Amino acid sequence: MEQVVTGWRRYMSVQPPLTILMFAQAISSNILTDFIVYRVCKITLNINKTECLLLHENSSSAEALKIYEQVQPETSLILMTKSFIESIFPTFLSLFLGPWSDKNGRKPLIVAGYIGMSLTYFILSFMTVWDTNPWFLLIAYVPSACLGGFCIILLGTICYISDISNEEDRAWQLAWMDALIFIGVIIGILIGPIVFRAYGYTIVFGCANLCCILAGLYICFLVPDTIYSTNLITLSSLFDVNLVKELISTCTKKRDRFNRHIVWCCIITISLLVIISQGEMTIQFLFASARLGWDVNKYSIYVVTDIMLTIFGIILGVKVLTTCGGFPEEAAAVLSLLSSLSSSLVKSFTWKSWHMYLSTIVGAFSGIASPMLRAILSKSVPPEDSGKIFSLTLSIETLTPLVGVSLYGVIYSHFMPPLYPLPVWLVSVGIYIIAILLLINIRIQNGKCNSSRYTPLTQDNEILT
Repeated sequence: MEQVVTGWRRYMSVQPPLTILMFAQAISSNILTDFIVYRVCKITLNINKTECLLLHENSSSAEALKIYEQVQPETSLILMTKSFIESIFPTFLSLFLGPWSDKNGRKPLIVAGYIGMSLTYFILSFMTVWDTNPWFLLIAYVPSACLGGFCIILLGTICYISDISNEEDRAWQLAWMDALIFIGVIIGILIGPIVFRAYGYTIVFGCANLCCILAGLYICFLVPDTIYSTNLITLSSLFDVNLVKELISTCTKKRDRFNRHIVWCCIITISLLVIISQGEMTIQFLFASARLGWDVNKYSIYVVTDIMLTIFGIILGVKVLTTCGGFPEEAAAVLSLLSSLSSSLVKSFTWKSWHMYLSTIVGAFSGIASPMLRAILSKSVPPEDSGKIFSLTLSIETLTPLVGVSLYGVIYSHFMPPLYPLPVWLVSVGIYIIAILLLINIRIQNGKCNSSRYTPLTQDNEILT
């Protein structure tokens, strides 16, 4: 099953399409929110079109702020429902499709995900033509959710990279994937508003649709699968309960030289990092606006700076620490979390704008932890079981943002500026300390294991008896 790829081909397999997809999402995400706000204003609340246009033309005016107060509750509800559609069913689907891909290939998963994303943007581009109720926009996300969406694409991509890389190179390959994701995001953030101002909503969603089509075609024609199967793809084969049983057995069955403790510590640590990232994303603009008086433009400059430093930190840090320095993945992840912890600590004590930029500098290596943890996970199970372990991980990752958003939202609403230092950032510090302790424990456990850390599970029939 494992087909190690070397040379430049390892950088040009499934990673470029993922960069294109992230560009498509970044170019359209803020524009979609703006579009929903405008539709709620014009159609749901039946406010005069001229007044609704103030949201574009003079968003900081007193009249626009009054309109924002009226449209935000409805807009937030629509966006929350959209998040549920994008997370609940794909999470359920990944529990089946991950184990299925271990036997039938990664490529069908990735292609299906890109088809679903392209259908979503295709429907959105047409919905901009007619003045429909903004709730109808959620229909566009049904095809993506039914085909797995971003969750399935990421699952297939990570499994594919695990298949084509050896253990020594895997951490760097996963780090390179994360760096390309950030590159796609930053380009999309910069280009999205330019395209919108020049051509409007329809062209923005049309460009996103075209990007997803190109990414899917790239996978179809330029990326060979790592697992070949002649089995016919049917609904019964996709939604086979035995697949979920195999997944559970892989993660819980006791085997010689298979440390379940490491696997679950990795999954818990990844989930904690998702809670932090999603929670901080929810309150960060509110904090910058309340503490520093930043508007959207100032905050956008800060976000772009943060992403650029993160890209630099991932590429430089992984190369220096693991590839050249020979650091174990656990040690590199701990250093990364110390960087993240320092960043959150600086934000908690922020009272000037340059303090926020200082937090991006000290947190430049925060992006290293995620690929290191995925690399540790991939080495903890046999190659033929990687789809199962990443299915469970991504399923939990998809659901944990709901915890992060709720936790940080409640804490911030009760302890807002001018309170100093701000407790919500100290919550991140506490969670990072827990994650660091888990990583230290993983390192200790790995030190007790020999180089052969797992024994493959026996035949499927034996597993299910």
